[in-house]
Order: sequence, then structure tokens, then C-alpha cells
Amino acid sequence: MSIIKKLLDEKCGFVSDKDLPEVIKENRFQQIMVRCGAGRFVCPAQDVQHFVSIIEKEKSDYIRDISIISPGNPFRS
Repeated sequence: MSIIKKLLDEKCGFVSDKDLPEVIKENRFQQIMVRCGAGRFVCPAQDVQHFVSIIEKEKSDYIRDISIISPGNPFRS
């Protein structure tokens, strides 16, 4: 099973620090949402750690969570 599908199915799409390298290995362009205290942004998986490290270094905000963008709305008919 792909790590992306596993995270979507088992962890509602949330990505941990341990999961991120596996997601990058599978699809480095996978769209990831990073939620911060004052907002959110979307970037490719390969860029998440770079942007998170900038936020943490500058102490301008904090990271709430990191998650995979859902491929679609399962409730849409």
C-alpha cells in the first residue's frame, strides 16, 4: 500500500516528521497543507521541511499540523 493512501486512510491525512521522507520518496510533488497559528499554506512535499524550518527559526509563528491534501470530496455525488 502506498504511504500516501495509508496516511489518508489511517491518519486522516496527517503527516508526522517520520512520515514525510516516505511521502517525498513516493511523490515529492504531493500537495501538503501546513497549518500554522495565524494561517496555512500549501506546498509540494519536497518543500515542507524548508518552510517549516524558516517559521521555527524566525519564531514568527508555530506549526499546528501537516497534512496531505485530500484527492477529492468523498461526500460529493
